[in-house]
Amino acid sequence: MRRPGMYMARNGFSFQGPAEGVHALGSWITPADDLFLVTHMGFLQIDPEHWYLDINGLVENPMTLRLADLQAMPQREYMSFHECAGSPLAPTVAKRRIGNVVWKGVPLSLVLEQARMNDKASFIWTCGLEWGEYSGVEDAYQKDLPIDKALADEVLLALELNGQPLTCERGGPVRLVVPGWYGTNSVKWVGSITAAERRASGPYTTRFYNDPTPSGTKPVWSVAPESVIVSPSPVDQLQAGIPTRIWGWAWGDHRITCVEVSVDGGGNWQTATVGPRQGRSWQRFELPWTPISGKHILMCRCANELGEGQPLSDARNAVHSVGVVTSK
Repeated sequence: MRRPGMYMARNGFSFQGPAEGVHALGSWITPADDLFLVTHMGFLQIDPEHWYLDINGLVENPMTLRLADLQAMPQREYMSFHECAGSPLAPTVAKRRIGNVVWKGVPLSLVLEQARMNDKASFIWTCGLEWGEYSGVEDAYQKDLPIDKALADEVLLALELNGQPLTCERGGPVRLVVPGWYGTNSVKWVGSITAAERRASGPYTTRFYNDPTPSGTKPVWSVAPESVIVSPSPVDQLQAGIPTRIWGWAWGDHRITCVEVSVDGGGNWQTATVGPRQGRSWQRFELPWTPISGKHILMCRCANELGEGQPLSDARNAVHSVGVVTSK
């Protein structure tokens, strides 16, 4: 979907994130410098003056919106965790690429309302403007949302991240944001929105980002419950007999209601305190701990309001563990 005023500033898959991993995530709102960056085909550079968004498909009023059109529409802020689903080539490997940010933009529902969707529309397709190859496939980065999710208040055509205009590396000037769902659904550099009767048929909805289940494949949509230990980290100097605290973040599409922590590699579990969430933010958990000398394997696991929890291994939301050493 090549248009004037844009070029690929970098080609190919890339990942950027803090060297300390989750142990760098010490603040409630994740600074942009500590928020991961993942691209499939590379970074797209767009001149905002040339950007536009086509709304088409099963709509009575097809539209083309410029950046100024969106900026003039009612906007809202929404706080949400933002998590990468990990590699679609290795979906059972936990990557823990996560942050908590504040998005601001135009609710997608307002744009769809203006376009006057046909009653037959069951899915909304969103297509990014980047181009290139990923895992031997050259095709548009196109994803879809069931109509109910697309019309949810929190789904935005985002213009800002943490109070600042979206940079090109973050998918600007405009990207889709789908709070509560894995980042693969939040299409960067969005260029078209299509109302359709069926799911999109491109590789990013058929070949990639589908999980096997006993009843068939399931799209990688809603974020499963997950938690990480931020502190202590493996490099922290801990002393035996000195009270400290184990703390971290827990999150998921549904509210987290329970977090448990183990200090002996999963032999025994203790219930941590869990803080509230705002929008779909992550939630802080804490457990006081007075360590004895030696090596310790710290682990955390959580469950959401539906009773869903974390598997010990072989899943993108597998239980997180941290090895620490306590001196005498």
